[in-house]
Amino acid sequence: MTATEDNLTAPIAATDSTSPRISLVRCFLAGVCSHLAAPYAAARLTIRYQLQGDFEQSNAIIAGVAMSIGLMLAWQQLVALSPKQKLVPGVMLLALWIAVSFALIFVAAHSEIPTVLLGLLWTGGSLWIAWTVWAWSFFQSRGVLIGSLAVGVAAVPFWLLVEAVGLRGDTRVEFAWRKTTPPVMEAANATQISSMGKILWSGYLGDSRSSTLSNVSLDTDWESHPPRQLWLQSCGKGWSSFAVTETSLFSQEQLASGDCVTARSLETGKLLWSTPDGPEGFRSGLGGDGPRATPTVQFFDSSGTSELVVYAVGPAGSVCCLNATDGSERWRVDLMQEFPGEELIHGVCGSPLVIEDLVIVSPPSDGGPCLAAFDRHDGSVKWRCDSDWRASYSSPALMTIAETEQILLHAGPGVLAVDPKNGRTLWQHEFTNEHASNVTQPMQVKDTPDDLFLATGYQGGITRISVSRSDDGSFQVEKLWETRRTMRTRFSNIVQFGDVVVGLDDNILCAVDINSGKRVWKKSRYGHGQLLKAGDLLLVLEEKGDIRLLKPDAKGPHSVTDSIQALDRKTWAHPVVVGNRLIIRNDQEIVCLQIPVIAVGTSELTSGSL
Repeated sequence: MTATEDNLTAPIAATDSTSPRISLVRCFLAGVCSHLAAPYAAARLTIRYQLQGDFEQSNAIIAGVAMSIGLMLAWQQLVALSPKQKLVPGVMLLALWIAVSFALIFVAAHSEIPTVLLGLLWTGGSLWIAWTVWAWSFFQSRGVLIGSLAVGVAAVPFWLLVEAVGLRGDTRVEFAWRKTTPPVMEAANATQISSMGKILWSGYLGDSRSSTLSNVSLDTDWESHPPRQLWLQSCGKGWSSFAVTETSLFSQEQLASGDCVTARSLETGKLLWSTPDGPEGFRSGLGGDGPRATPTVQFFDSSGTSELVVYAVGPAGSVCCLNATDGSERWRVDLMQEFPGEELIHGVCGSPLVIEDLVIVSPPSDGGPCLAAFDRHDGSVKWRCDSDWRASYSSPALMTIAETEQILLHAGPGVLAVDPKNGRTLWQHEFTNEHASNVTQPMQVKDTPDDLFLATGYQGGITRISVSRSDDGSFQVEKLWETRRTMRTRFSNIVQFGDVVVGLDDNILCAVDINSGKRVWKKSRYGHGQLLKAGDLLLVLEEKGDIRLLKPDAKGPHSVTDSIQALDRKTWAHPVVVGNRLIIRNDQEIVCLQIPVIAVGTSELTSGSL
């Protein structure tokens, strides 16, 4: 047999000094570089670039080194084979590439794009990685050139059609069809709001910060009276919810001028005025850009007149008081100057709480205080709490526990309560997760207001505690039960229905028994959305932007309406219901829906009427 014939029949063509076994090992190691190390680093590099516009040098180096090592290992290992003999290893490498690509999509991505289609687009869009490693093993220079052109063209559809738009609540990458990038919203010329009317929704989670509607009864007949879109408006980035009056919406958005407090018409959603929070907008590749906290609106009595004012906290810690009519500034305080320290990774998320003449906020500094009060008239510091606990992402709330009015906050290490008059710590209870990242509001147990449910995400869970007060005035905290196996809420809140507490355990709705903490059911995936209780009904805003009504009890969630798409992108901000209007936003749009109601306060409404 000639040397040429021997080359054609050998399973792997190698140089005379290389044995077939060594060639197999080299091919295996080259495959690890081309199909595992390099695509993983390149995927991280691609996603980071799409999300933040950052070129992550470390992943670029890892991908480059892996591809270079793979190229050297695979160099001319198969080039001497006949086209027929190259078919088997070629098909195997392509099949393995498709499998790895789909595995990456399945594990690390979430998308409204069908998985099969997204996987195929990603496979074609990233095929150049494997091609770069193996091309010189299969082909001579002309074949390499032609193949390189082909895989370059294969990458075009992915980059033209698909984009990474952020991270989901479970940290999976969210892909969507690429849209024309909306222009960064410019602030409109300030419009004087002539009339405010009554306050319908004072701020984050409503007046009691309990995520509960107390004066609206929802109609479940969505078949005869389906929710109807009244208006849809583009908005700036951010996850702030709304404070609402009879004429206006107040929120926080990232506009062209940076992070801003904004006012919009309740009737049309059009921007009326905006007041900048700072020269630069907050940036976060993990959680998205823009503000997080929700403004609080209150009437301000001065010189015998009553004016509406807006209190807001920006993601960098700027606290301001604005005139609601035109957004003009009354005062502003920088929390990072007042209480120096390291900023929170996701920015300041705690919404301001107004109690009489005090505005209570949560400074982000790592050395504390986690609560501070400012004079609502001029912004001067009135007190700072004496605890050295650091704030997290929850908001302060006013509660009466053990017959004592107190401000509660779920800070980094756990929950603490302070005296509203002076900030003195009344009690504290450690309950947190591995990241000290707590968002869920503490909730009083119905009919037992001295007991609290505390919940948190990641490896957190839920607990029930009981607070009592001794004759000497000191407070004691007793843990009644605790479970780390369920109700890991991330950044949603919990609500009580009879003998069960309902909330999202990661992205699945679940219920636990209020007396034992045992999970009684866990059903239906809604993503990391938000919940709003209305009587015996639960309005669920899914992370993907759909809404539905449930009727939870100890036996299950009991869906009473089909889901209806309100928005088509990741939706994290808390929904607001005023009258028969449901207002929802994401990081690009605000929608106002007319929903059927039975009654609003004492005024009866016909289902579906506005």
